[in-house]
Amino acid sequence: MKIRNIAAFLAVLLSVFSASAVAQNYPAKPIQLVVGYPAGGNTDSLARRLAQDAKEMLGWEIVVVNKAGGGGVLGMQYVADAQPDGYTLGLATSSGLTNAPWVMDIPKDLIERSTALVWLGRPQTGIAVRSESPIRNIKDMIEEARRNPGKVSIGLQGRGSGASLVLQAVGLDEKVNFALAAYPGEAPAVTDLLGGHITAVATSAFSFQRFVAAGTLRTIAATNEDRLQSEPDVPTLIEQGYSYNLPTVFYLLGPRKLPEAIAKRIVDGFGQVASTAAYRESTAKNNGVMYGDPIPGERLERFLLDERAKTGALIKRVGFKN
Repeated sequence: MKIRNIAAFLAVLLSVFSASAVAQNYPAKPIQLVVGYPAGGNTDSLARRLAQDAKEMLGWEIVVVNKAGGGGVLGMQYVADAQPDGYTLGLATSSGLTNAPWVMDIPKDLIERSTALVWLGRPQTGIAVRSESPIRNIKDMIEEARRNPGKVSIGLQGRGSGASLVLQAVGLDEKVNFALAAYPGEAPAVTDLLGGHITAVATSAFSFQRFVAAGTLRTIAATNEDRLQSEPDVPTLIEQGYSYNLPTVFYLLGPRKLPEAIAKRIVDGFGQVASTAAYRESTAKNNGVMYGDPIPGERLERFLLDERAKTGALIKRVGFKN
């Protein structure tokens, strides 16, 4: 009996040392960082900056892989289903896991099937029109939709995005219908706006700010709780009388059953990269990321679950169906 106990103890001890050795050597090969949107979009750009800085600061090889579709969800499904060895991670916007399950035929438990690892700030979002448009604020857009039912077309990043739900709620309040058009990413929506094929876009400010600066587009509202850093004179949707807000965050995630030691290496490594002044200044300027109060790793999953429930309640109100 004693011999058996000693053997069991040694086996446990060996597994602990083995796991520790694996964690110490992590990463021993390139890490695949999955983005659920096409190349050229804001999330893709952010992932590439994170990968570049991780290479320079930590010596880690990161390969950014675009798996677009389903408003960012298909890529995150891929991550959730990956081997939990730390070599397949995802950079996500939280709306893909909090909004999409209510409006798309996808698994409802992606939050529970993945591990929230590192908070990476908040995207700034807004609504923009062409500069020659007579629409200068949300009231103007509503009145245009009232005069021309179904003709005010708004490009969105994916079906069931936070912007689409908020605009449906605004339309319900005002008894107007916007023609909401879901795109696989922000870039094609902005391209269609520039070409005059749609009336507006409701996306991340990153996707249209350079065109605002060039004078070809105009921002009519910020859809965050805060005004845009680049356009502090543009009022928020809340300030324009519509108290709807579905907070979105950027964050790093992995499969659910990541070994604790590997998860810690990921959190410590990427957390170190993402907290440097150089990284934050660059992503604030070039990606429109807002930082402010962070959400610690242990609270990230709770935030996601709470936002999923809040989104479900709003969807029930606006009557959005799969």
